[in-house]
Amino acid sequence: MDKIENINNNNWLDKIAIFLSATCAVHCLLTPVLIIALPIVSTTFFANANFHLWMLYLVLPTTGLAIFLGCKKHKDKVVISLSALGLLILTGSTIYQLIIQGDSGECVICATGGHSLNNPLVWINILAGILLISAHVRNFRLCRAHKI
Repeated sequence: MDKIENINNNNWLDKIAIFLSATCAVHCLLTPVLIIALPIVSTTFFANANFHLWMLYLVLPTTGLAIFLGCKKHKDKVVISLSALGLLILTGSTIYQLIIQGDSGECVICATGGHSLNNPLVWINILAGILLISAHVRNFRLCRAHKI
């Protein structure tokens, strides 16, 4: 049990989860622009729809564990609500993107090129990232305040 509490004492899970959420937001904003500026980017993993799936595979357990360990002590409902809503939106958006991409393997957001800001999926993903970042920052602060 001390090992689990030590993990949370370092707050490294929240830091990793904040980094992953920020990476998602930056990816949504910059990849389409990079594809226009450097077309070779479209052949990389970052422009593939599976990038979103792999990010989800990283975000779900990291967020789940960080929030669970923090909320186990401070029981803050705002943290739980923000993270649950963020994960729900991110999961729904990723599943939707995988469905509409079909067999092409091309990210539907990246395929819009420089017009990515006109794609509602960009803003949905950014909203999910903001919710998750907010949940993790709050969780981080509450854990430090409670000396967890």
